[in-house]
Amino acid sequence: MKTLILKDLVKNSSSVDEGFVLFDHLKNAYLNGEVILLEVDSDLALSSSFLNSSIGAFLDDFGFTNFQKTVKFKGSKNQFERLKSYVEKYRGLYLA
Repeated sequence: MKTLILKDLVKNSSSVDEGFVLFDHLKNAYLNGEVILLEVDSDLALSSSFLNSSIGAFLDDFGFTNFQKTVKFKGSKNQFERLKSYVEKYRGLYLA
């Protein structure tokens, strides 16, 4: 398992362009059959734009099952709840 520390990957977590940076790491891990532990600091704000262009784009391209196989999270309970809520809402909208 490869650990990625989000604050070391991106300059900020509020822009679409920085979301693409995370997406590229997630995509490469998936294509190479790797599992990623994504470490998210508790003080890092995650904007919808950032999440849409990273996690949302991954879900669009590779699906929820492959997301579960590829990405694991490490961080505060608040960050975990934020990411969990995003993925659940995204899936709900996508399947509607």
